[in-house]
Amino acid sequence: MISYETMLAAMEGSPVAAEEVLAFFDSYIDRLCTHAFVDDSGRVTYDVDTQRKTYLQGRLLAAILRYEA
Repeated sequence: MISYETMLAAMEGSPVAAEEVLAFFDSYIDRLCTHAFVDDSGRVTYDVDTQRKTYLQGRLLAAILRYEA
């Protein structure tokens, strides 16, 4: 669980607090970004789409900074 103080610090722009928030949501974002990849031989593997994960992390940070308590 993220503490109230950590969220306030993240909203004020603290990079340490923002990292804690990202770490808290990391497994959830991984689940959202996991999908099937097909390689050249036709084999299907499931992995995290790192481009999509980076995008969602950026959106989360932007939302935190826009939020007013």
